Amino acid sequence: MRFKHSLLVLAIAGALSACGGSSDSSTPDSNTGGDNTGGDNTGSTTTVVTEGVITGFGSVYVNGQRYGSDNAAIAVGNSPAADEAQLRVGMVVTVAASASDNGDDPEAEQITYEESLQGPVAFIDTEAEQIEVLGQTVIYDDLTEFEGTDIQTLTIGNLIEISGYINENGDFYATLVELEEDETEVKLKGNVANLDTDALTFTLGELTIDYSIAEFEDMTAEDLAEGLFVKVEGETYDSDTMTLTADEIENKEDNDLDENADEVTIAGIVKNYDAEAGTFTVNQYNFALSENTEFEDGTADTLANGIIVKVEAVLDGEQLIAEEIEFKARNARSKVEGQVTDIDTEAMTFVLNDTTFTVTSETQYEDESDLDERRFTFDNIEVNDWLKVISRQDEEGNAIALKVKRINEEAREGEVKGRAANVTEDGMTVANVAVTFDDNTEFENDDGSLSLERFVALAGTQNAVIVEVEGEYVDGSLVATEVEIENVSGDGDDDDGRPDNTGKAEFKGAIESIEGDLIFVNGKELRFTGDTEFELNDENVDLQTFYNALEVGTVIEIEGVWVDETYIEVKEAEVENEDDSEE
Repeated sequence: MRFKHSLLVLAIAGALSACGGSSDSSTPDSNTGGDNTGGDNTGSTTTVVTEGVITGFGSVYVNGQRYGSDNAAIAVGNSPAADEAQLRVGMVVTVAASASDNGDDPEAEQITYEESLQGPVAFIDTEAEQIEVLGQTVIYDDLTEFEGTDIQTLTIGNLIEISGYINENGDFYATLVELEEDETEVKLKGNVANLDTDALTFTLGELTIDYSIAEFEDMTAEDLAEGLFVKVEGETYDSDTMTLTADEIENKEDNDLDENADEVTIAGIVKNYDAEAGTFTVNQYNFALSENTEFEDGTADTLANGIIVKVEAVLDGEQLIAEEIEFKARNARSKVEGQVTDIDTEAMTFVLNDTTFTVTSETQYEDESDLDERRFTFDNIEVNDWLKVISRQDEEGNAIALKVKRINEEAREGEVKGRAANVTEDGMTVANVAVTFDDNTEFENDDGSLSLERFVALAGTQNAVIVEVEGEYVDGSLVATEVEIENVSGDGDDDDGRPDNTGKAEFKGAIESIEGDLIFVNGKELRFTGDTEFELNDENVDLQTFYNALEVGTVIEIEGVWVDETYIEVKEAEVENEDDSEE
């Protein structure tokens, strides 16, 4: 964003009459429900600019800091006069604020949100946790927020809006996936490649951009150049040729900070890291290391392209100098549901399933219960509340809550993830949840299905095996329908460097071609066998009935395994054909 041309700088300039001092954004107040705004602002003030994910409201929490938002000008997408109700947990926003040295929370003057990507879903790979949109790969995980949909109900052709971070290879890491029902435009950001000034085209990832009729903002057509970071919007998208006819192209290269910006905090993915020069980029902001740069949850050797960090920096002339770099571990190792039995407000902990969870200033909150409290934070958690918690372990073995959702008891999904313990042929314990096996429980790992005996041999004899369980609650126990080992291959081989065309396959996509008995989806060859289970419109059918319902464009959902890194042997295949179901 070009701050010098935006409301952001105007808001700061109008709000500040003095500079100096320093706000402590690295040690903020916890995500509590009270609104500590409008206090004594007679002390010196500091201008603060931050960019990161919204983790809660009351007022707005970004990068572990609470910002008073009652008087903030809010811009959402193409709406420059939005309100806070249009903001969502998971949105990556830019906040310009003024901070006083009297200990009050900074006051946001401007909050700006702009989607990273918007377009129709072309492919959903639930095994790899990836979605393809406009030829771009979108990576999601347990911490990604889904609004108006979820990964189970999301389907091919849905128009979705993505907020998140762009990786160096052009992939998107999604912090929010929102079903878009009010717009038809497609939008994306990226670096210009393969510029052809004769054909008036360039590419963003796998997508060809035709800019022959485009209007330009903050640039002209002559300014287009290889590597330039731009935002493209258009209505006309040809999925067959992967071509978008651009209506508007905006220069997003400049992130010029106003010289009055005293403190800058940016969260995102590291790109363009030059260890020798000590420079790197996060979200198009260029940073330089100094001998005084401090590191949290890692060292200078941890810094590398592709990792998520939070950088606190100061502007020295035109250069952002990194004062502190925090490495943001998002590899959640545990997922549980349960009822709160104890809360310690001083220690900022709560107990669920006999596990004590510690919240931090960056814990993400959302209320999906009937209470639907927008300003739901740690202060609103009560004993007997039902919660869904995503967590990781710190070096001391403490369970750190990364994401907390309040739910209704009947809305439990029967999902748990964590280390397998006390594994027998009757069941096991996962994250202190009792899991029971029955005759219908299916076991699998990256290489496909496992027998019960093989599962017990793997999970029961190896340390720190992580499993993910889906099931139903019966008399206080979770009866597993499916158990998957997440970090052990079938034969104990090292999975590092495993090519894409190996192991388990599970995805949803439209059929590209049918060649005899072979089906092709997203470049992948599918083969059915006599053991394949077929489901058509929620009914079990035979191979011929299923095959007769297929045609190019039919959306098919499959589970299977790769064979010889060449084709997928389909174990289960499902099609929802609306025309057939209406007859």
